[in-house]
Amino acid sequence: MFATFPQFTKLQLSDKDEYEAFIRDYPALSEYSFVTLLTWWSFLEPAAVSRLNDNLVISCWIPGDEENSGLSLVGNKKIDETMCTLFDQQKENGDMPRLVHVPEFVIGHMRFPEIFKFTPEREYDECVVSTEAFYPLTSANSQMRAKIKKFLLRVGEDRIAVRSLDLSLKENQDLLLDRAERWLSRGFINNVTKLEQETTPLKVREAEEFGIENVCLFIDGQLEGFFLYHLPSDKRYVIASYARVNPDITGVLNFLLYSCAKRFAERGISYINLDFDLGLPYLRAYKLALGPVNFFRKYTVEPL
Repeated sequence: MFATFPQFTKLQLSDKDEYEAFIRDYPALSEYSFVTLLTWWSFLEPAAVSRLNDNLVISCWIPGDEENSGLSLVGNKKIDETMCTLFDQQKENGDMPRLVHVPEFVIGHMRFPEIFKFTPEREYDECVVSTEAFYPLTSANSQMRAKIKKFLLRVGEDRIAVRSLDLSLKENQDLLLDRAERWLSRGFINNVTKLEQETTPLKVREAEEFGIENVCLFIDGQLEGFFLYHLPSDKRYVIASYARVNPDITGVLNFLLYSCAKRFAERGISYINLDFDLGLPYLRAYKLALGPVNFFRKYTVEPL
């Protein structure tokens, strides 16, 4: 059982089932998935959580990034009262009263939103695309169909293999990490932040424990791209963790996305949460070009 506010419990892998049971009825956000909390938000020390009015208070800290660090809230019970309690505690501690990365669905359960100030966090909004944008290739997505056909003609369908690797095996872990390092900063999808670069090994090495799955693209037996993802409780979604491709092969990213969408659609999955873009212009432009069907929006909340 997680601690009651103002006490906090530092998350460990053994807390996965309890944590996921708590968030199972909420939207399929990446930021508050167990995987993200134990990688992205646990860079310096483990992410910490606390219960308050049957909601989950999350302590999100990244060293050197105070602007985007702080307390957040996930839940739908007595949201106004819960936020006021958190603000009072922050004031008592001499901290600025504010919550960061508060999901839109949480705000939707407020009774008195007029007493709060909301600041959109566009760089942390999560982009959701439909698998139908990539598979099947019909007249409705003719532009993507043309790109995939062009890729297959150029490369040769018989040279391509798409499969998943067993990431419990060290040699497969080493293969993915070697390619990620080899392709680093070459091509926009590989031009990642320092924090993302440093958390990649943890996601790969602990993939089995986290429940991270993968789709890998091989050409002539060589790994040329991979996509890591995990499944939330809402079985209509997958949540993207990382995508990396060989930038020397034109069109390889689109074909990897098509291959992933095909697999997901065959499993009855309708949506891919592509996560947030951190305000990186090239990444935002690419995600918008994919035709999002939704965004999981987030806000900084302060007392008015």
